[in-house]
Amino acid sequence: MIMNTPDTNYKSYADQSGVRVSYGTFAPENPGLYDDILKVSHCDNAVFADCIVNPDGGNREDGVDVMRDSYDVSFNRCRVGAGDKYAFTIKGGSNMIFLTDVVITRPGGGWERVDIDLGNYSSTTPNSKTGRVVLTNLRREDGKPVRVRVGWADRPYISEGNVKVLFWQSLFLKIYVAVRRLIG
Repeated sequence: MIMNTPDTNYKSYADQSGVRVSYGTFAPENPGLYDDILKVSHCDNAVFADCIVNPDGGNREDGVDVMRDSYDVSFNRCRVGAGDKYAFTIKGGSNMIFLTDVVITRPGGGWERVDIDLGNYSSTTPNSKTGRVVLTNLRREDGKPVRVRVGWADRPYISEGNVKVLFWQSLFLKIYVAVRRLIG
């Protein structure tokens, strides 16, 4: 949501089980018309393999937004670019999310300078904690570390690749989410 208006997404998968997308390209001609390019909301057992998502950025929020208690969602061998916020945001109690051999083609924008945002506030599931996120062999196309921020989420399991969990950004996000959860 931006200013209490519904997101405008390029492609959404919501309330589905068993989604399988291979070699998909999610790159709108005019990305500035969209908040998120690919939204996965309340889905389980979903696999996105060899996909290209938002390679050049230009949208208002995220390349990929996984939310609302999504469970067992995988992104394998994908290339993902950030919009004005993050390449990936994973929130709202989503669990068992696997990013394997993912390349961030355009780093995260905004003042936070974050590529992957875990456990940000979600008004649809404010008390659901995000967990069991596995990051395997992630890298950025420019060679710099993939920057991860952890809020209302378990610390991700990281193996291989070039990934850095940001301390201060994570601390500030934890405080922000705690305050939002308290005031509703």
